[in-house]
Amino acid sequence: MAPPTIITSFISIQPLEPVLVFASAADAEYFQSHCRQGRILPTESQRWVYLPLPAGLIRVRTARQGDIAYDFDSHRNAVAFNKSIKEVGRIFQSTKEKPEWDRNVYLGKTLK
Repeated sequence: MAPPTIITSFISIQPLEPVLVFASAADAEYFQSHCRQGRILPTESQRWVYLPLPAGLIRVRTARQGDIAYDFDSHRNAVAFNKSIKEVGRIFQSTKEKPEWDRNVYLGKTLK
């Protein structure tokens, strides 16, 4: 079975961790059961999965088409984060015009 779709994502201040948001509590629970470091806090929405702060994370921002972008200091850290979330994110190839694209992991809406 394919992993459930992440609707959006945000960075939580307390605790300081990325949060993945799913369409339903069942989707969040399924993802959390397959992503060992993910956790669902009993005092928060059951659609939210909290992840440990990844190495090299610089910022979390809104991207085109409603995506959420996780920007990293290196391609290696971006790949490690994407692997830790079962590669549900997208990493684009760098280009001459966008030389650091391979340092970003995009979550949320899919590009058309």
